[in-house]
Amino acid sequence: MEGNQLPTKVSFWSKVRSFLLQDITVELTPYQQKVEDEVNEFLHQDVTWAGVKNFLFQEIKF
Repeated sequence: MEGNQLPTKVSFWSKVRSFLLQDITVELTPYQQKVEDEVNEFLHQDVTWAGVKNFLFQEIKF
């Protein structure tokens, strides 16, 4: 019998790792999906120096 065919002892950390790294399936309602898409679009928008400059140096009216 080869050494790599022996059963291995499952440690506590192996159990924790397998629990934490399991696949999770989440189903969203159409409204939740719309909100998630809008948040993703906001977070992944292109930030350019021109946009930052325009924001920092915009005219403030009181």
